[in-house]
Amino acid sequence: MSITSSNPFDLSGKVALITGSTMGIGEGTARVLAQAGAHVVISSRKPDDCERVAQALRDEGLSAEGRVCHIGRMEDIASMTEHLRERHGGLDILVNNAVLSPWRTIDDTDLALFTKTVEVDLRGYWYLSLEATKLMKPRGGGSIVNIASIAAWHPDKMLGLYSTLKTALIGMSRAFALEYGEFGIRVNTLLPGVIQTKLSEVYDAPTQARFIAKTPVRRLGQPQDIGYAVLYLSAASGAFVTGASLPVDGGITISIF
Repeated sequence: MSITSSNPFDLSGKVALITGSTMGIGEGTARVLAQAGAHVVISSRKPDDCERVAQALRDEGLSAEGRVCHIGRMEDIASMTEHLRERHGGLDILVNNAVLSPWRTIDDTDLALFTKTVEVDLRGYWYLSLEATKLMKPRGGGSIVNIASIAAWHPDKMLGLYSTLKTALIGMSRAFALEYGEFGIRVNTLLPGVIQTKLSEVYDAPTQARFIAKTPVRRLGQPQDIGYAVLYLSAASGAFVTGASLPVDGGITISIF
C-alpha cells in the first residue's frame, strides 16, 4: 500500500532523530521510519558510520542525513539540538536507542563503568529528551520512544547494570509523558526481546536455540520488528498512546518468566 495522507502510518514531512542508528535496532528503525516518509537523522559516535548508513538509505531513494552525537557527552547533545533547530526548525520524533551494555556481574561493575553507563543509558536519554521537548513544542507536539528491554522486567545475571537502567527508563518515560502531554508530546517505552543484533551475539548458538524454543512465535526478533513498533507509536496510529511500556518480544516474557 502506498503512503498517502489518509494513512495513519504516514510520516511525510516529519523529522526523526534515531540515536545509535548505524547498526542493529537503530538502523532497522531508521529505515522503517524513512520508508514511511520521514527524514531521518542517523546518529552515532563515528562520523564515517553515520554517513555510510545515511548514504545507503539515500541510495534506496529515502531521505536521510548523518550527524555525530555521543549522548554520553552533554556538548554533543547541545550541538545536535542546535543543528536540528537551525537546519530543520525543530524535531517531530526522537528514538532513544544508543546504549552501553556491559556484560559484567554486579561484583565486577566498578565505579568508572557504572558512571560511564549511567551517562549514556540514563542521563543521555533524559537530557536529549528534554531538548527534544523544546524542539517539539513549537511544532504542536511530537513523539519520543525510548528503547528499553525485557531485561527491565526480568534482569539477566550478566546484565545487572543494563537491566537496572532499563527499568529506570520506564519510570523516566512515564514521568515525561505526564509532564509534556499537555504540549502534544507523547512518550513511550519499547521493550525488545532477543533481537538479532550485535548484543545478542553474546549468547552462543545453543542458548539462542533455547530462546527460540521458548518464544511462542519460534524465532528471534529482527531490527525491523522494533522499527514497526516505533512507527506505530510515532505516527497518527499511536496518537492516543502515551506512558505505555510495550514488549516486542515474540511472547517470550509470557512463556519463560
